[in-house]
Amino acid sequence: MANRHQPVRWYWPTLDNLADAIQASNQGMWAAAFCAAATAIMATVSIFMAHGANGLMGVTPAAYLDAVLFAVIAWRIRARSKVFAVAGLGLFLIEKIYQLATQPQTLSFGFFIAVILLLCFISGVRGNFAYRRFAAEGAAQEA
Repeated sequence: MANRHQPVRWYWPTLDNLADAIQASNQGMWAAAFCAAATAIMATVSIFMAHGANGLMGVTPAAYLDAVLFAVIAWRIRARSKVFAVAGLGLFLIEKIYQLATQPQTLSFGFFIAVILLLCFISGVRGNFAYRRFAAEGAAQEA
């Protein structure tokens, strides 16, 4: 019987080998990079549109700090850091909960994007943990 490949599920990838783990980890990296870029853009637009203390859709110039945090998280997820993968997921969840509490109308605007990003961050966590497991197994086999 021929070896059939399962279709790739971006939303919950299978983690059978090192390559799968890297691909899943990269989803978390790209989610963090997207959050960094989108946050920086919204903070910049907020400055130029002069939306006052509430900012544009709740995003004030102080959001540049979030953009930098997500950029660092993306960089460290790319280095396969389990701690930063979990930190990225946690920061994203905390920000979405805060957004829901303070600006509920903005969450409905980007609900589907938020769900997609959440799944990508979860994949990043799963991928980084699997990467470390596969790397340790490979090192043990070489010894």
